[in-house]
Amino acid sequence: MALFANTIDLQVHKNRSIPKLASCNFVASARSSEALAQSGHLAVSAPSQIIGRFQFLKTLTHANLCEYVDIHRGKHDRLFVVSEHFDQSLQKARSIESDIGLTTNISLLKQWAYEIFSALDYLQQNTIVHASLSPHNILLDSKQQVKLSGFGLFYMTGQGVDVEFPVGYPAYLAPECVTDMATGKQGYDKRDCWAVAIILVEQFTHNSFWTTSDVGLIFDSLMTLSEWAEESDDIWNYKGIDSLDINKDVLRFLQTKDTDSPDNDSSEFRNFILCLLRVSVASRPSTSQVLSLAFLSDAVKPTGTWKRGPVLASDSLDPDDPFDSPNPAPKDALDGLPISQIYHLWRLAGGDVELDLIKRGVFLSTPVIERLPRICTLHDLEVGANTNDTAQLYSDTMYVLGFKELYQRLEEGRKTHTDRFEWDTDYFMVVDENDVNFLLASEEPAKQSKDDILSENYFLYAEDLVQQTPGHGGAFVSTPLPTTPSASRSTNRSFSWSGMSRSGSASSLPVTSPTPLTPTQPSAPKLPLFLREQDVNYQYYRQALFSELLRQYPMSRKELLHHAKVDIPPLLRGKVWAAVLGLSGDLEHDYDSVDKYTDLGADRQIEVDVPRCHQYNQLLASSVGHEKLRRLLKAWVSANRKLVYWQGLDSLCAPFLTLNFNDEAIAFMCLQEFIPKFLNNFFLSDNAPVLQEYLAVFRHLLSYHDPALSSHLDTIGFNPELYAIPWFLTLFTHVFPLDKIYHLWDKLLVGPPSLPLFAGIAILRQIRDTLLSCEFNDCITIFSESFPKVDIEKCVQSAMNMCKVTPPSVMRRVHGPKDNTQLLDSEFGDTNGMFSRKPAWWQEPLSTEEKKQELAPRIDIEDLTKLLPYTLLLDIRSDQEFARGHFPSALNVQAAQLDSYAGVLRKLNRKYHIVVADSGGPEYASQLVHKQFARVALLQGGMDALSALLISLEDGPRTTGRHVTCHCRPQKQTTAGFKGKGSEPPFVIWRCKIPPPLKK
Repeated sequence: MALFANTIDLQVHKNRSIPKLASCNFVASARSSEALAQSGHLAVSAPSQIIGRFQFLKTLTHANLCEYVDIHRGKHDRLFVVSEHFDQSLQKARSIESDIGLTTNISLLKQWAYEIFSALDYLQQNTIVHASLSPHNILLDSKQQVKLSGFGLFYMTGQGVDVEFPVGYPAYLAPECVTDMATGKQGYDKRDCWAVAIILVEQFTHNSFWTTSDVGLIFDSLMTLSEWAEESDDIWNYKGIDSLDINKDVLRFLQTKDTDSPDNDSSEFRNFILCLLRVSVASRPSTSQVLSLAFLSDAVKPTGTWKRGPVLASDSLDPDDPFDSPNPAPKDALDGLPISQIYHLWRLAGGDVELDLIKRGVFLSTPVIERLPRICTLHDLEVGANTNDTAQLYSDTMYVLGFKELYQRLEEGRKTHTDRFEWDTDYFMVVDENDVNFLLASEEPAKQSKDDILSENYFLYAEDLVQQTPGHGGAFVSTPLPTTPSASRSTNRSFSWSGMSRSGSASSLPVTSPTPLTPTQPSAPKLPLFLREQDVNYQYYRQALFSELLRQYPMSRKELLHHAKVDIPPLLRGKVWAAVLGLSGDLEHDYDSVDKYTDLGADRQIEVDVPRCHQYNQLLASSVGHEKLRRLLKAWVSANRKLVYWQGLDSLCAPFLTLNFNDEAIAFMCLQEFIPKFLNNFFLSDNAPVLQEYLAVFRHLLSYHDPALSSHLDTIGFNPELYAIPWFLTLFTHVFPLDKIYHLWDKLLVGPPSLPLFAGIAILRQIRDTLLSCEFNDCITIFSESFPKVDIEKCVQSAMNMCKVTPPSVMRRVHGPKDNTQLLDSEFGDTNGMFSRKPAWWQEPLSTEEKKQELAPRIDIEDLTKLLPYTLLLDIRSDQEFARGHFPSALNVQAAQLDSYAGVLRKLNRKYHIVVADSGGPEYASQLVHKQFARVALLQGGMDALSALLISLEDGPRTTGRHVTCHCRPQKQTTAGFKGKGSEPPFVIWRCKIPPPLKK
């Protein structure tokens, strides 16, 4: 089954009108925040608690509920809640009927009652009580179907604890709310049933239940009803009922006998209401019991909608739908989009909930002079009025968000493409034409199942799509896409414009899937990542593309990886990461089966780490976030008994949790797949050998790409052990805030496992000038106290550029990814099958101690053969050994004379400098690094490796190494003008007569 088939954020709503969004606002309690601080929860505050609980509300979907979309924290702890909205409500419907003198149809009330209780029962199943029902938050859609709004206020505020105003409307409160008998427990809290009964009675009689708006009088009446209920069950016919502030028409309706009512429907409705208005909570039915009452038995029940099954596309037949209109109406740009995507686009178009209300003057404070009490008591009468501050603690007024600006921005994007980002779908493949790209043969060094085998029709690129751009007035105009590299495999495919596609088969995208136009000019400007993420048009198309790919996952995984290498839409980042990591199966079942409660020895450290983990993030700073993170960490410890919990794992888990806050199973499985790929064996009980080897390779790569910086740090003794362990143990999550981590990991996840090493080098190179001017103590201060700001996008680009041109053998590790041995041929370029035999001495891995002692890395002979056109080979063996056999085009030099001929080597201007030696090679390579020669490496095995190398000449038989070993008489070279009379030359270089195979 598709992993994201039922995800709310990806569902397409074909028959739904464009939803309206509206916001309400309230202020969180300052007293609650102070109480949390005094109890030791310094980072937890009332706003963060509310925001943490709110996330669960976003997962609730029901036909009779308005969707919650977002919550935003503004100034002075004011929270803005955005939700779905409808203009019509029961309150407005009652007003209209009262104005024209109509009576409400009981059958309509019955249908409304069923829909209301259906929604309330769904909420009860999710441990949520509405607690603030009123006619104005029971909305009606265009089909007069009920849509409950505001149902999450009581839940998100911790049953009113985190706000300083009472939750609920006095006129609709049940008696137990006044007598403090309401429990809030699932299945027992029945206050909503009472409130619905009051609302239905008011709709039927067109009168308010209470004749007063005085809260004290209403509460007194409710207290009186509670006292009478202890004496009699029939409280509505109690002898003193007329003394209460209950509307006479309402009371008359409740007191009418069945024998006195000629209308059977009215009698059934009255009995239904009386059943709900039982003062005793124990005798009052619950929401599930109400749905089983006879009165609601003939209400219209919702039925599932018919869905067209999968269609297998034909290469020869046109799959036009005969039922489709030949001239379909122009499609609205927002039609069918999930409500979360619409809101995200609205924000990108300049929408700001708080700023919008400020412009409307909602928060204009009343001058203090006008807020002085103006109420006088005269003979027990209140004279005057009290003016409340408009910037109140809670406002239930819904302020509708306008989409005008959004439509204008989408229209502008249709008219111009001058600044459209050029798609770089070969992000990991593009490299300087005068250099080597070692990623070409191993684009995705990850485990592949039998379903991942490439076939002719498997990887469908964008040429099978139709580009849709927002047309005039929000309509669309379809335009064909230019082809991509896979055009040669699928040019024989043709699709109709009807909208029917192969959406039910394989991994193809439907014809109606919006996809951005790809500029074909290489000179098209490339917008920076942060601008692309703020570009409403660009995100519109990227969200549409990835939504369709995610709906078809896992069959679309290869295509999704292809596009994820460009960038990932922030709104869908969590799901895209899960797809990139290859998650599949019943994740909920797998996660539920993990023991998350037994203490395996890590609980104490987890309890210390959780309250300190990225507490600037509103989700992680909440109690809900703490509990979720705690469960994830305990689950990881339980599921990985051979590993141990190391401090920093909480930071490593934080990105996955924040992106999948409502789906712990996905967050957990992402962590399970992520650690073996990038941090294999990092969490062993004795991880010192793993970390030391990793840091040694990091030091080698720094020498390889920035010898000046590496030489300086080596000279002052500032080794990676002093600063880089937190970087790699937490994959930089302990160093950078989450917003930067998201962008960094976007590229790490779709890159090779070695990419974090290059990210570390890129970070150092961004502060290169500062480090070169610092001594040891200054460097310690930089990394421990005031780490400079780092441009993550530049860091990623630099890391990627270095990774592409780095031979795999230079960064090879013994403690690599879990399936490293299966990938030697692909990732490390073993094209000659040398790893299929017993390894020679030079093929044995170096010990960690040897790597730590060497400043420059070592390179394998297989990688060297790819670099020869760009390489300066420096053979430091004796001249006699050099004459007996050497690499073609190599130079024989003496290590002791390096100072004399270093300038000569620089003038040769070669990209790579490879040392061939039988002894003294590591020391000489280190000298080259200190002389600031770039890309220095020592050939592992020297001439022995060359002699054993098997070369395949086209399809001919394999021959021995004598075909690549040169035995020419080398030419002697020394300083210009040296006559050699009575003194030794400053240096002597023996040059092979074979000219180097240069590439320009």
